[in-house]
Amino acid sequence: MNCIKTLLINLLNTFIATLTYILIVQMKKLKLIITLFVLIITINLNAQAKPEKKAKKIATEMSKVLSLDKKESKAVYKIQLNRFNESKSIVKEYTNQPEIKKQKLNKLGSKVYNQLKDLLGMERLKIWRSYKKNK
Repeated sequence: MNCIKTLLINLLNTFIATLTYILIVQMKKLKLIITLFVLIITINLNAQAKPEKKAKKIATEMSKVLSLDKKESKAVYKIQLNRFNESKSIVKEYTNQPEIKKQKLNKLGSKVYNQLKDLLGMERLKIWRSYKKNK
């Protein structure tokens, strides 16, 4: 009787230890899955930053580097916002036509460059390009 009791206790302890191990492993897997899920969502959200946010960041940085006044800063923001919105629509519209997409994006880049040159002048644009190159 004592031997059977000991055997049952050992069997029960082994069963409990096995269940505990399985639960711990499953919880670690669940934790890993949740962490990866949150990481993927975060990366996705950052990759799809809003055009307004990107335009604001560039306008703010240009304002500091080039000492722009409020009017110029606002104009840079508008140029950049239009750039990001147009770029987004070009990429969406010409997804399956890479050559046309490339041409349209290059044309947009030239347009933005000319707008910034007209607004800031060639000297300040050179300063900005130098700053970006050395950054």
